[in-house]
Amino acid sequence: MTEMQHAAPQSPLPPYRDDDGNEITAGGKWLAGLLIIFFTLFSAICLIAHWPDRIPGPKENTTSLYVNKWFHVRLVDSIIDIAHLQKQMVNTPLDTAKKDTTGKDTMVVQMAADAAFTVIQGRTIYYKGNESGLIHINTLFLLLVGIAGFLGNMIHIATSFTTFIGAGKFRKSWILWYVVKPFTAAALAIAIYFVFRGGFLNMSDDSSNINIYGLMTISLLSGLFTDRATLKLKEIFDVVFRTNPKEERPDKLTNGVPKITGVSADPLEAGKPVLITLTGEKLNEGNINITIENIPVDNPERKSDSISFNYTLPEALKQKEHVTLSAKPDKATTATTFQLKIQQEVLPETGE
Repeated sequence: MTEMQHAAPQSPLPPYRDDDGNEITAGGKWLAGLLIIFFTLFSAICLIAHWPDRIPGPKENTTSLYVNKWFHVRLVDSIIDIAHLQKQMVNTPLDTAKKDTTGKDTMVVQMAADAAFTVIQGRTIYYKGNESGLIHINTLFLLLVGIAGFLGNMIHIATSFTTFIGAGKFRKSWILWYVVKPFTAAALAIAIYFVFRGGFLNMSDDSSNINIYGLMTISLLSGLFTDRATLKLKEIFDVVFRTNPKEERPDKLTNGVPKITGVSADPLEAGKPVLITLTGEKLNEGNINITIENIPVDNPERKSDSISFNYTLPEALKQKEHVTLSAKPDKATTATTFQLKIQQEVLPETGE
């Protein structure tokens, strides 16, 4: 009876892979590409559509309100109460409101109508709607910052996706990352905006003193380089809330490196494929070099708690009692080794 080293779990079906090694179908590639193009263009259009015509100066006596209309976000310099104008027109004396034989309004009525419906007069914009059609400059900045962070991360996602597809290393376990990342980048850009407005990076809290082009640049870069932006926020937090290192928890969580705890495999036989499974933690993170007798193992199936691959013992090694399996993560200082037993041939008994 064949001797078992460990009870090997039943191997699940391998994931789909195309000819290049990507875990995505051709239709999935096209769908993902179209979604990336759509959300990139949509965020860019939203940014352009909400771009204000100008920022009020620090000494301007304005309302800090904008007309909230796509592609026509204009600063409101003065608000005209249309109800008051309509009342004024109703109270206009009838003899002055008579129309002449040509059907044109009298001068008084025409002036009232011009005042009620003139939109732009020089550089002054007259707004005649209600407050629901207005947006405050602070709200407008928050909206632009979030959109810019989203757009910056879409650029990063487009680059990352096409790079991994081209290299044949796309894995379906990263799909959720591609879906969630732009929204977290938008929130991160808003968080960095609050840090700026809070004075941690020496920016005035007056909206009129903000350089909108510099603000959009920082927001785009925050979305494009979310990891670096997060580290920058961590530096600020460490400075503001500095603690004594001696008071830190001794058992705090760390990312660490992949940890390999065991191996499971049947005894090896020459010319017969055998499933070998490494078990541990975080085994799908980083690069792990796996070798058997210094020969690299190609294309293992990696999960968070296991690494599986089929191995066929060469004829040249079948006389040995065991072979050495070595697994070393890139960040580890030493390799983890295991001895894999080789099934020995049973010689037939001979009589005396």
